[in-house]
Amino acid sequence: MYIKKLSELKEMSFGGKAEALNVLIESGFPVPSGYAIASEAFENGALKKEAEQELTALVKKLPASYTYAVRSSADGEDGKADSFAGAYETVLDVPVNKIPEAVVTVASSVGNDRVGIYADERNTGSGKIAVIIQRYIPAEFAGVLFTADAVTAGTEFITGNYVKGAGEELVSGEGFDGSFRINAVRYSFDGPDEIRPYAEKMCKYAKKAVKIFGCQLDMEWAVCKGKLYILQARPITTIFENSYDEFRINDSLCGELLLSKTNVGEIFLRPVSPVTYGILKLLVDTLGIPLVSNVCGQLYLNISGLCSMIMSFSMSKEKAFKAISELAGGIPPDFEIPVYPFDKKTFLKRIAGLVTGAPAKNIRKYDFGKNFKNRIIETGNSLIDEIRNTSSPEELSEIWSGKCEPYMMKTLSAIATALSLKSLFSTREQLEKLCGAELADKLLSDSSGNGNIESIGSLLAIDDVINGRMTREEYILRYGHRHADELELSMPYPYENPDFPENVIRDYVESGINAYEMKSAQEQRHKEAVAEFKKLYPSKSAWLDKLLNKYSTAVYDREKVRSDALRLFCVIREYLLKAGEFTGLKDDIFMLYLSEVKEYLSGRTDLSKKISVRRKIYTEQMSMPNFPSIICGRFTYDEWKQSGGATGFYRSGENCSDETDGVIRGVAGSCGQAEGIVRVMNSIDEADKFEKGEILVVKAANIGWIKLFPKAAALVTDIGAPLSHAVIVARELGIPAVVSCQCASGVLKTGDRAKVDGTAGTVTILY
Repeated sequence: MYIKKLSELKEMSFGGKAEALNVLIESGFPVPSGYAIASEAFENGALKKEAEQELTALVKKLPASYTYAVRSSADGEDGKADSFAGAYETVLDVPVNKIPEAVVTVASSVGNDRVGIYADERNTGSGKIAVIIQRYIPAEFAGVLFTADAVTAGTEFITGNYVKGAGEELVSGEGFDGSFRINAVRYSFDGPDEIRPYAEKMCKYAKKAVKIFGCQLDMEWAVCKGKLYILQARPITTIFENSYDEFRINDSLCGELLLSKTNVGEIFLRPVSPVTYGILKLLVDTLGIPLVSNVCGQLYLNISGLCSMIMSFSMSKEKAFKAISELAGGIPPDFEIPVYPFDKKTFLKRIAGLVTGAPAKNIRKYDFGKNFKNRIIETGNSLIDEIRNTSSPEELSEIWSGKCEPYMMKTLSAIATALSLKSLFSTREQLEKLCGAELADKLLSDSSGNGNIESIGSLLAIDDVINGRMTREEYILRYGHRHADELELSMPYPYENPDFPENVIRDYVESGINAYEMKSAQEQRHKEAVAEFKKLYPSKSAWLDKLLNKYSTAVYDREKVRSDALRLFCVIREYLLKAGEFTGLKDDIFMLYLSEVKEYLSGRTDLSKKISVRRKIYTEQMSMPNFPSIICGRFTYDEWKQSGGATGFYRSGENCSDETDGVIRGVAGSCGQAEGIVRVMNSIDEADKFEKGEILVVKAANIGWIKLFPKAAALVTDIGAPLSHAVIVARELGIPAVVSCQCASGVLKTGDRAKVDGTAGTVTILY
């Protein structure tokens, strides 16, 4: 059969518009009933004989009490790339006996000038045409909804235009009676009273449709006798869509976002490979937290996403941002935070699944025994041994799906249940309100109540190895997975290097430093700060002890969970190395996503073309300089370079500058003052150039840089926040630090003399 009900389309080609209506009907939207004639029914612009007979039979059974809308549904029409909006003919209010004539009119429009001009301008083909026959809605009001701004891609507001009567005049540009705006995050309506009764349903339908179609839409609607109908839904073609196949990804063009490199950019100091990004996306999607955004390979913390998530729990935008401000870094006060609708139900369902240990979809269940949280390292090392000893692709695939994937989910569950976020985010604020920023910073400078935190443990343990308190084997087991690029799967871990840890021990001895002495001195300053607080606020003595104990536990747990969770990446890397060996791809294995690696191992596919394209794009991304620390709105590499290439802030449509008045302002990270010669470093590979007593200035510092901290007079970073790993270590060692300076590594030059005030959060260039 060439003619099908809109609710029953299958087997043939019915075009983009009809297929979208089919999805809407199946999802329960109020769509006028109707039929679609497949493109296969037409030959040389006319209906085939069999199709003509079907149409005659259909016309006979359609109620003559209604009229009908006869519309086009061509291949490519209302698609993600092209819309062909208004190019094809539409015939409205058609009596039953005129339907065949209207079908011919619509079908023959495939050859009209409008279609040809649009196709030429877009460098695309017009494709075959199908035709829709739908019950006509004699509308009192009709219009269009946009679920996103076509220019900024912002989704906080749904906007709409309307006319009184049929919406065809609005679509054609011949009529306009008004516009309105609906807040999709925290519902409110701004517009004419005659539309208000239908606005909440419009908002509900729009958000539901976006979730179903997976893209932003413009939707045609009509109101008839007090009932709202959805007539059409098509992608907004002006909004950029990421190409995961080619690894062309720029989340800043897919939605209006405020992005910061704080925390995320400290971990990923270089563009991520396709396999690494694929894993991160999988983990973030599993958690349901909009944490990470990708801008041409460089990763950012999604401030808009986190705020939107918190706002879904009935918190204001201001309070939501305040709750994560210690993660966000120094966001300029005039930067508006774009937010968007967040699906709280899906998020809670995913978190509940992790907490209860319910297996994720398509992930097998495996019993790792009791007390898994304390055996992450042991289990990970056992899996690595199994992977290394596999003898065939089939065996490797079985280990991955049978044990490694369940290990991944189990590790995520351990992360989800181990963190005390309230203590991490609220402690500093409580102390600052009571005793000021400087004393609060000193009080938070020692988190060793439960033992030394993992970030500083790798440094202190070198001294333990030298003095016989720890064996080299123990050091490799505990810290052999920590380095500057530890989450980038294409980069080798230190434990893979036969010279590890001898090279680390040699550097430590040659530096002439003693990390334990520095730590002990800072612990003494911490004790003095506690005594000072209790002298000033004797009634708060027990309260302070309890507060600091909770904070110390929260910091220790966060650092330990993160370190242990890295074992997961070690397991994944070992799997990839073995897969590269079995497939002959070697390092090209890092150009694939995990699902593709599994396909390749099974021999079911050849992905050499994808590998070639992704390798080219990844190489281009690796050659790009560091993007700005903070991005608000749309960002493209070319526009940024043309606007001056500022490394601090970038807001679309503005020329941002890194110029300063001789004082670089950031966020107080670790209190104290220091004066010295600046050393700007772009890579840890330049570590041998760093001299004792210099001021270390970097884009960002993670655990890979910590070995330099004891030699540094002070630390200055473009990216960072009071809860950043490097900042916590700086406080533990008593090193003054100013973070989130945004442009310090660009403004300061090696050889400059500067004064770092870690209490005020400033860096003054002396000469």
